[in-house]
Amino acid sequence: MDITNPIKVIAIILIMGVVGAQNTDDIKEYGFIDIKTDSLNVPFFVDGYYVGNHPLDKPIPVIPGFHEVSYIPPDIQDEKILDNLSDGIKRVYVAENDTLDVFLFYDHYLTQVETLQQELYLQNYIGFSLFG
Repeated sequence: MDITNPIKVIAIILIMGVVGAQNTDDIKEYGFIDIKTDSLNVPFFVDGYYVGNHPLDKPIPVIPGFHEVSYIPPDIQDEKILDNLSDGIKRVYVAENDTLDVFLFYDHYLTQVETLQQELYLQNYIGFSLFG
């Protein structure tokens, strides 16, 4: 590569400046969610996607806007469980180029989930027994 030609040098500088500006603009298009909880090894989900277990190494990058943060796996769709665990799911707004701290209380909700699942199992079992 011939760097003695001033036109080539200026072109390279301009190209590098445009590429650098694009990367900076891309960074500004994201926000971050920093999730914490009161228990270890809790799985976290953002918009239904698994993002890791507590403690997370770094905040989760997201597109600015509303997001659902939870420790409830997306395969649990039972309305009774979801209604009783409203504190386990938080709908948050993340601003562009900002980090939002989200804290989810987990310890006593784990026992609630297990109890509710047992209740639903018994209700279904009894319902099927009465029906049959």
